[in-house]
Amino acid sequence: MSKLRSDSTWNQLTPEQRETLETWLFDENLGYAETVERVRREFGLQATIASVGHFRRHRAAERQAEDLADAQAAAHGLNDLPGNVTGLREALVKLAAKTAFNLATDQPDDLRPALPLIKLLLASEAIEIRHSRLKLAQTRFEHHAATAALQELPNLRAYLKALENDTSLTWDEKTDRLRAFLYGWDSPKPAVEDQVPSQQAPMDTSPTAPDSPGCT
Repeated sequence: MSKLRSDSTWNQLTPEQRETLETWLFDENLGYAETVERVRREFGLQATIASVGHFRRHRAAERQAEDLADAQAAAHGLNDLPGNVTGLREALVKLAAKTAFNLATDQPDDLRPALPLIKLLLASEAIEIRHSRLKLAQTRFEHHAATAALQELPNLRAYLKALENDTSLTWDEKTDRLRAFLYGWDSPKPAVEDQVPSQQAPMDTSPTAPDSPGCT
């Protein structure tokens, strides 16, 4: 970034005049020729279109560096604070948009320097759209799930009442059947006694005496 010469016309401006000049160039996007005329008319100084362009490019680079420094300071300040990632991302997107705009304004005939930032902004916008769609889908799913649950409440109340009044079931059996009803199990878990294999009578392994021949 080239510096302004010590004998530059712009070094003769007061701080208030420099602020006004930057307002013309950056906020009002005043053309160089009109800026030269305003400087002559309001400040009583002679300037050229080339010098105005040089001043604007110089200040644009300085302002971008200042914005980046502010963003870095904000990032350090928010680094240890929970829940601020979204706000920081939005701030960085705004900074990228501002920088891309400044680059495009400084070089309207050559947008190559601004293309990476433009692509970044488009990618960020696409991510934001996908995020919005996912959030909408989640809201719809939650609405349908809540509606279905409300429709099933009468059945659930009736089933709970039937279980409560069934004195033939133990508390564990009632719990198993309730789980089967809520979670769609095909059948309650088998009782403990059903899981124990039946015991067979022990086999007689004692030797069998051979048949004795008949007595004569």
